[in-house]
Amino acid sequence: MLGSGRRRWLLVGLGAALVLAAVPVTAFVVIPIFAQSTLNEPAPHGLARLSPSAAATPGATVAATPAPRGPQQLAAGALQRIDTVHYGSGQVLVVEADGARYVRFQDVNISAAPNLYVYLSDRRDGAPGNYVDLGPVKATKGSFNQEIPAQADLAKVGSVVLWCRAFSVTVTYAPLQSGGLT
Repeated sequence: MLGSGRRRWLLVGLGAALVLAAVPVTAFVVIPIFAQSTLNEPAPHGLARLSPSAAATPGATVAATPAPRGPQQLAAGALQRIDTVHYGSGQVLVVEADGARYVRFQDVNISAAPNLYVYLSDRRDGAPGNYVDLGPVKATKGSFNQEIPAQADLAKVGSVVLWCRAFSVTVTYAPLQSGGLT
């Protein structure tokens, strides 16, 4: 028969094991259930008649004529699967419409995570690097827009990164077509 001291340590050890087991269950099962959301909002005004800019076309030359006034696709990329827990699918566009710039998430499915933020990164490998914070992601499924601040220097952007602040990890990212940002 165990003494009361040994029984106490056994119960403490069992309790610690349960707490340690609860952390991954909470992180990978419970949180995603509550963190997933769907949003289908219209594209920025006039985006349906979107035309890629000459700068977004590799090898294109820019003419001396003024740029078109309509919406412009400045860059595009596809969300990447990192592993079974960190993934995304769908298209990411950087667009300009009516004088404002946006990241347009089109038909996306993003792994849910707590405190998920959208960054414009200077890197193309999924790391945040030097980034512009666009704020919390609006949804994990659907099509939606995140506005880009006017002062953001798009010439330095290499990818759109979805970063989980709670666990300091990239959930997914979209490398953007190089050289197409103006």
